[in-house]
Amino acid sequence: MPVYLDHNATSPMHPEVVDAMLPFLQNPTGNPSSLHSYGRMARSAIESARAEVAVLLGCSSQAVIFTSGGTEANNLLLKGYVDSSIGRPIVSTEIEHPSILEPLRQLQAEGQAVVLLKPDHDGRIDLQSASPVLASANAQLLSIIYANNETGVIQPVAELAAMVDRDSCLVHSDATQAVGKIPLDMAQLDIDSLSFSAHKLRGPQGVGALIVNRKPRNILISGGHQENNLRGGTENVAGIVGLGKAARLARLEMEQKKHHLTELRDLFEIRLAAIPGSVVFGQQAPRLPNTTYFSLPYYHGETLLMELDRAGFALSSGSACQSAVTAPSHVLKAMDVDDNLALNAVRVSFGMNNSLQEVEMLATKLQQLVNKLPTVIRQAAV
Repeated sequence: MPVYLDHNATSPMHPEVVDAMLPFLQNPTGNPSSLHSYGRMARSAIESARAEVAVLLGCSSQAVIFTSGGTEANNLLLKGYVDSSIGRPIVSTEIEHPSILEPLRQLQAEGQAVVLLKPDHDGRIDLQSASPVLASANAQLLSIIYANNETGVIQPVAELAAMVDRDSCLVHSDATQAVGKIPLDMAQLDIDSLSFSAHKLRGPQGVGALIVNRKPRNILISGGHQENNLRGGTENVAGIVGLGKAARLARLEMEQKKHHLTELRDLFEIRLAAIPGSVVFGQQAPRLPNTTYFSLPYYHGETLLMELDRAGFALSSGSACQSAVTAPSHVLKAMDVDDNLALNAVRVSFGMNNSLQEVEMLATKLQQLVNKLPTVIRQAAV
């Protein structure tokens, strides 16, 4: 039976999420903007989901803007809240998801100043190095990924946020990989904005949210009054209901999930360490409990993925949004990882439906693949 180990790309929906969505997929669902009973029922369901998201993330429900996912949320944040006319930079990092980096490049092409912080060799932004940059930048926006989608490395978001002028600088975090996997409270972090996608926490694809209290300068999707006039278009009621249910389940199952995923990851890395020359990126930094980004010597990442896929294991080479690109990961390049080693990188990301037995099966298969290499190559890795 195939073993799915790519939960950072998308995680299968929780059965209770499917059950919660079904009534809004099978029965007549009113437009949430309509005043009749069907519309009021849809509106009530949306607002209940909004409240669940707020409880999970420690924010006001009024700050929750439902979107089509994390990518739209990040674009809305960058293109809606940045004022390029004031001459103040955006500060972010070299290890952001493409849904942050690409809009930043577009803004740069239009004349907006952008400063990107470089991570250390473990993939984490060093506070001592970042401090003088933030002190002198006079940034209007600080956007820091909470947990990297490739390495799983968790960034010191709260500490970086404390280094900027909070009266004049909006602090945002793309927390797409962190939400639902680890506890995350916006009030405790003292950040202004956060983005995430439902399908990373066992919710449906095609729905997410931007959390932000301030009004944007620009609206990306105009033509409707929905989402407090911030995002036009009839709401995806079933998807939003699924997101709300996923948020509630994530909150209730957080400790159980953390324990189970950490157990899977730690066992895998113990087994991986037995393979000579294997490398785990970011292993010395705080990481998500479910993520191992690793490299085997002399085994190109794409080749390894194909071999594993034939054997019934679904892994990835990093960001699903970049999976068609045959080039070293921009995250590993920022960490100064050698290109040859970076091209071998493969990510395994565990989910709640994975088992210790599946970890052992994967480790055994990796060892078998390495054993198939010529002896002279295997000896060179020692």
